[in-house]
Amino acid sequence: MDSLSIENQLAKYQSTLQAIQQAQGLTSASVTPTDASKFSDVLSQAIGNLNSNMDVVSQDTQNVITGKETDLGSVMTRMTEAQLALQTAVQVRNKALEAYNDLKNMQF
Repeated sequence: MDSLSIENQLAKYQSTLQAIQQAQGLTSASVTPTDASKFSDVLSQAIGNLNSNMDVVSQDTQNVITGKETDLGSVMTRMTEAQLALQTAVQVRNKALEAYNDLKNMQF
């Protein structure tokens, strides 16, 4: 098959899909460049929050060692929150890499 034939089939499939969605009352969400920038903003903010959590834990650890912080319970709570945030970030990264590898290994 040549690329023109594939493009025609894809266009026909998309128009058929849109007709079915309209018949069922569904709306199709289109991806715009602003959606992509919003995602990158959210991702950057999440990474920034993770980094600030790790900085707080590092400072709390130093404060406990030097004796500036006496409330060990609150330090342990912040440490647990930072640990959970880091584990979540690692799992999100793993899922993103897995999805990327799945897309990379697809055959067309």
